[in-house]
Order: sequence, then structure tokens, then C-alpha cells
Amino acid sequence: MSELRRPWYTLTKTGSVLPPVIEIVLGVLGAVVQLMTIGSGEPADGLTVAVLVVAVLLIAQGVADLVWWSRDDRRARAQADAS
Repeated sequence: MSELRRPWYTLTKTGSVLPPVIEIVLGVLGAVVQLMTIGSGEPADGLTVAVLVVAVLLIAQGVADLVWWSRDDRRARAQADAS
């Protein structure tokens, strides 16, 4: 199991695809809403910028999780160890 040690940024223990996909979708939705708010012409307040930063971090987290689990057949090995 030592070769399946996950870095700190992975979310799931079994390589499930759904949680990272949910993170990416929520991040994209949050980023779109905040970019629409910024693009509306009103001055951006601190909360808008903070939510935009969190949205970008959610997208990055989800993508990193999916990429890490897709390498070297890690997902299949983790699912085999879990069952």
C-alpha cells in the first residue's frame, strides 16, 4: 500500500471519480457567477474576489485529484484493495 500513498491534495481513498467532478463543477459555476458579477460593471468587493479564488482552487483540486488517480492504474489498485 505504500506505493499508493496519496499526496495531501487528493480527496478520496478509493479513487472515486464523482467527488472531484463535483468539485470541478462547483468551481466552474462559482467562477462563472463571479466573473459575471465582475463583468457587470459594478466594483468588485472583497467577497467577490475571495469566492473567485476559492472557485479556482476547487477546480485545481478536482483536476489534480483526477490526474493523480488516473496515473499508473492507481484507481484500479485502490479499488481492489478496498474490496
